[in-house]
Amino acid sequence: MIPEDYVWLNPLIFERWKFMADKIERQPELLEIPLRNIERWIAMDRLGDVRPLIEWRGMIERAQETEEGFSGLLAFLRDDGEYPRYLKSCSPFPGVLSKEERRRFTCAWTH
Repeated sequence: MIPEDYVWLNPLIFERWKFMADKIERQPELLEIPLRNIERWIAMDRLGDVRPLIEWRGMIERAQETEEGFSGLLAFLRDDGEYPRYLKSCSPFPGVLSKEERRRFTCAWTH
């Protein structure tokens, strides 16, 4: 049986989040991708509890509005604490990393 926190036992999961934070830091316009995902997923009304998505939306919008908000979001993405792990389990960031970027991490932890 796979432990419930299996994905967090793999340090490359955390490294992928840091890599994504670095990419967003260089290309802040990428924040439009998770915002579109959030709006689409909420509109689909198939997720049940949308509170994590609403929290993500607030953080991302603050990141787009102020330097402090942007720094806060980057710090959160680079944080491996319990609450960030929880919120990251409902990540609206698909599409931020390219298929090749995701593959690098996937291949690294499956070998």
